Amino acid sequence: MDLRYLLFLQELRNNGGAFLAAPMMLISNLVLVGAVVLGTAIYWGFSRMLGYEIFANCTAGLFVNHLIKLTACIYRPWIRYPQIVPYPQALDSATGYSFPSAHTQVAVSFYGTCAVKARKDHKGLCALCVIMVLLTGFSRNYLGVHTLQDVVVSLITGSVLIWAIGILFKKIEQNPSLLTPVVVSGIVIVILGLLYFHFKSYPMEYIDGELIVDPIKMRADGYMTCGATIGFLVGALVETRFVRFETEGTHLRRILRVVLGIPFPALLMLVIKPAVYDWIGSESGHLVVYSVLAFYIIAVYPAVFTAIEKRLQSKSVS
Repeated sequence: MDLRYLLFLQELRNNGGAFLAAPMMLISNLVLVGAVVLGTAIYWGFSRMLGYEIFANCTAGLFVNHLIKLTACIYRPWIRYPQIVPYPQALDSATGYSFPSAHTQVAVSFYGTCAVKARKDHKGLCALCVIMVLLTGFSRNYLGVHTLQDVVVSLITGSVLIWAIGILFKKIEQNPSLLTPVVVSGIVIVILGLLYFHFKSYPMEYIDGELIVDPIKMRADGYMTCGATIGFLVGALVETRFVRFETEGTHLRRILRVVLGIPFPALLMLVIKPAVYDWIGSESGHLVVYSVLAFYIIAVYPAVFTAIEKRLQSKSVS
């Protein structure tokens, strides 16, 4: 079924449907940047708790996705089925193993969380988010870089995680003392996952003398996910215990709060990240850089702007 479906889409793409490839690329790639940028903007400037749920679902979703991906080690469709010729421009974001789809997983985690929160009071936004989830999954099939099975499994795992994390958030809200054991348990699980990614065996198969998938690169992706998850968990504990920031304020203040927080992540990813990778390597670099990024987003910058806004408020009162 996977092969027939992909061949049908490939024929459609080759016979007059090529004009859809560019929009599919945009939809496919938008979710990776959008989940971080829009999720951060929501967290800092719109809704603290919605931001928490978005990042909880994204980090947990990617961790589960990589756990499955690095266990199954299933090759991309064009490797398994020589008849498949993927859209060339999509290959840059289609490295490593195929099953399940990380793009779809992030789409479910981000858009799906927003859809659940908007389903009662903002039905139009809810419908738009659901459409974006489905379009993201379809785009990965249309571009020929994932099978239908890859997408469906990500839709299922992402949906289950949204349901489970929603229940967990309600329990923590009712009993805040649960937060510490939940965070500690999460960190232990991620560390075990990190050790698993590092020490497990990976297939070493070659085509024309070239390794099909480099295990070191795949382990690095696992390290990235683990780093981001640890940074989020530690940041959540610190922010909840010592910061407890609020998103209230004028529209201008909210926009400024978001805009002024962007320079450090940009500096980290564009300047500091390459230097760190040169110093300690890509695997450890992924772990360090993405844990720092997540910790900054969740705890450090909220502490900074909370302190500044409190000082400004005290000056205006006096």
